[in-house]
Amino acid sequence: MPRPLIDPRDHPPDRILLGRAEIDAYNPQRFEFVQIDAVLHWSAGENLLVAFRRVRADEFWVRGHIPGKPLFPGVLQAECLAQAGGLHTCLQMELGQGRFIGFGGIEKMRFRDAIEPGTDLWVAGRVLSGNRRRGVFKWGGQILRGDGRVAAEGTILGVVLGDAPATLSG
Repeated sequence: MPRPLIDPRDHPPDRILLGRAEIDAYNPQRFEFVQIDAVLHWSAGENLLVAFRRVRADEFWVRGHIPGKPLFPGVLQAECLAQAGGLHTCLQMELGQGRFIGFGGIEKMRFRDAIEPGTDLWVAGRVLSGNRRRGVFKWGGQILRGDGRVAAEGTILGVVLGDAPATLSG
């Protein structure tokens, strides 16, 4: 089992640093495609972002992704990491609000534990590399359960595609 980047007990979900409105200023995803609920910690010096995600029983995938035993889809877990990584990169590399960061790829993605509705998740990671001029970055992150077990981990590749479309700004 991989070593957790953080202890979720150090980041209570009621101590919110960035809420929905602040996240929306950086991430263009809306409605059912929002995959992080809050940012609990960000430190430029530590190069560490900790986000929070509550997996709810009323999400769009629950009915069809394994009827009778719904499991949080791996592709949405990867998207969860990508959204946290894109937000962290904007903050860490001082790209500013309203930048549109596209999902460029995934490296070394591993799913280590099934995630069911009703599970609280902490998403923690670091910008591994980035080039502001070229607009590319790598972000390594983990999805953790409240007890610190790593449920998934991977490296996200991102590309700055310009400004977020105006239709996604609200």
